[in-house]
Amino acid sequence: MKNIDFKSELRDIELARATCLVLGARRAAILHQTDEYVAVPEGQLKCRSERVEGEPGTRVTWIWHDRADRAGPRGTRWTKLDDRQVEVRWPGLDRTVTKLIVKRRELWLLENVRIHLDAVAGLGNYFELDGVCGISDNPAETKLKVETLLEKFRPALGEPVSGSYADLA
Repeated sequence: MKNIDFKSELRDIELARATCLVLGARRAAILHQTDEYVAVPEGQLKCRSERVEGEPGTRVTWIWHDRADRAGPRGTRWTKLDDRQVEVRWPGLDRTVTKLIVKRRELWLLENVRIHLDAVAGLGNYFELDGVCGISDNPAETKLKVETLLEKFRPALGEPVSGSYADLA
């Protein structure tokens, strides 16, 4: 899959929530996520344990992603994997955890854009936009949508972030 994403510090979570509502976004879930990063030759690989608030059970999946470490909207390649797929792609992978990130994520949805309001343990509050580029989506149009939404949220935001939470930890 491909996303157009943006990440920054979140200075005013109440203003960000209000902006979501004004824009017509729908709060889809409160997620409690633990990401365990392991080293791979390219990109980043994490094992994510996720619990949806108000629902029983925890989902566990591997997520690999690769993106440029730069501030501003950027293209990201990513895929979800199960244990077998991880073993096939990286035979004999040393699964030693190099970084551990724990967060509470408010997930808001607006068309093909996922809005994340994240409280990251030990790091603070962060904001993400993920414009999902599906088969029928034009990446240039999705990038423009992310850039337009970014301007709407700008008053609630702090400094842009160029890397992942693991890079900040």
